[in-house]
Parts: sequence; structure tokens; C-alpha cells
Amino acid sequence: MKQQIRQFDDIHVAGLDNETEDGLSAEIMQLDHGIKLTVVKGEVAEDCKFPLPLRRHALTMVFVAAGTVSLAAKVPQGRVVLGAGDAGLLSAGFAFGPTILSATEKLSAVFVELPRVYMTKVFAELCPEGLRSFVENDPSERVYREIPSCASIQSVLHQMSAAPVGISLRSLFLTSKTYELVALGLERLSIENCDCRLTPADVERLKRARDILSENLSDPPSLIALAHEVGINDFKLKKGFKMLFDNTPFGYLKERRMIAARSALMKGEQSVTTVANQVGYTNLGHFAAAFRKQFGTTPKAMKKVSRIQIGKPVRDGGILGGAAV
Repeated sequence: MKQQIRQFDDIHVAGLDNETEDGLSAEIMQLDHGIKLTVVKGEVAEDCKFPLPLRRHALTMVFVAAGTVSLAAKVPQGRVVLGAGDAGLLSAGFAFGPTILSATEKLSAVFVELPRVYMTKVFAELCPEGLRSFVENDPSERVYREIPSCASIQSVLHQMSAAPVGISLRSLFLTSKTYELVALGLERLSIENCDCRLTPADVERLKRARDILSENLSDPPSLIALAHEVGINDFKLKKGFKMLFDNTPFGYLKERRMIAARSALMKGEQSVTTVANQVGYTNLGHFAAAFRKQFGTTPKAMKKVSRIQIGKPVRDGGILGGAAV
């Protein structure tokens, strides 16, 4: 793998080019407190290994907006796989295993490296139980925890991708969004690990309910049917879902539909109508309104930007708010 680096003030842009990674780039920024931001985006012609930006005494938040990132891990299947809309917190032990970027027409992922010293100072004596293992464990251990998705995180990721500012302000813009992303991610981890009066069995049932919704975007079960399928009453499903994921089942379903729609539109191959139908919308007006509320732009504008990026002709002019993605 060859790496070419260009520097704009404190922003390093590394182009990763070989026969299988045409068009893939990594934008790297060093922030205060030893925090490092790496934004990887482009096209991946076939599965390839990527040098994950991890140091021995740091943790890393991974946010995948499009595509798939696979990490070596001590789990039964041997890997942690993050798809579009997924996020997680990794211990430094993941630096000792390969990261695989799966073949996809569009990849967009953000890595935020957080020094353990910084994390210790942030939480002091108030570190949530679920995060303590990351700060106190042997750094060579591979510890992973899912960061539950939320609309706020997805909105920040979209803003970082669009970055609607000139190059002179890009550093300031990305710095502010990185700290916002870290705060939201740590908050989500703290919420998930709080004492919500849910038993371990309840938590597993609620996670299964979440997975069922993710797997059935176009034809999801009703709340009653979902509760019956996972073995919990509908009242506990609604209340527990909100406690665990800071969202209602319907809100989560809507959020995942928008993430799936964005991924499909970024490929630039399907019409807006087709994408809307695939994620369960028969009314294009309702779909467009939900999409704009989530990402601040229309499905049509998102598709146009994607077509420009991959070199396909666009009949109507215009780019997402005039921003270069």
C-alpha cells in the first residue's frame, strides 16, 4: 500500500492508492489533548486491509456512515463488523489486528482516537462502570462496546462529510464537530450502561427487538407483534427501549430507514422512488420530509452529489448546498 500525504495547515490528507483501492483517501487531523481525527472515504474495489490509526495508550471511537469496516476481535466470530449507521468504542488492543474495509461503491468512516490520559481526566472519579474497563484495563486487551445509534450522531457525521465551509475554515469546523461527536458518543455509552432497572434478560430482549426492526425496514412488525416475538410486554418494550437506546421503537425504525436510504442514494444507481419503497415509504413527500429532517438535505440533492462524486452526468445542476463532499 502506497501512501501519499498532502498538508493543509494542520490537516493531513493521505491518499491510499494501489490496484484495489482506487479513490480511497484518509484525512487526518491532530487536535488538542492528543486527540486524533481520521476520516476515511472513497470507493473500495475489493476487500482490503487498512492500517487502523491506533496508539497503545489510546481508545478509538469508530463511526461508519457508509460501507463496512471489519475489526479483529476476541469474540466467537473473530471479528467485529460495523455497517452503515453503526458505531463503537475500541480499546488500543485492536491496533494489533488488521482492519478490513469491505468492497463497496461508497465508504465513509470516522475514527476518533482518545488518549487514555485524556479519558481519565474527563471522567475523574465519575467514570461510568461501562467505560471503566477501557480506562483501567491492560491496553493490549481488545475491548469493544457498541455505541447505540441516535439521530444526533448521524446528523454530525453528515455535516462532517459535507463540511459546508471553505478550506481555510475546514480545520475549525472539523475540530468542533469532532468534540461534538465524542461528547455524543460518550453520552450514549453512559446511557446504555446506567442503572435503568432492566435485568440482563430484559436488555437482551430489547437488543433483539432493535435487531428485528433493523432487519425489517420495509415491513416491520407492529409494536404488539414485536413484543410478542421477543418475549416481553409492550409496555416494558416501549419504556425499556427508551431507557436503553434513548429512542422509541418507532423513532429507531425511522432513523435506521434514513441511514439505509442515504447509503443507497450514495451509490447513485437507484431512483429516489425505488429507495423510498425499499425502506418502507410509499409516499415520496413523507420520505423527503423525513430525510431532510435527518440530514438537512433532500434525497434528490444527495443523489446528485453522489453522481458527481463518481463521475456520472447530472441533468439538473446543483450540489448539496454548494458544498464539496
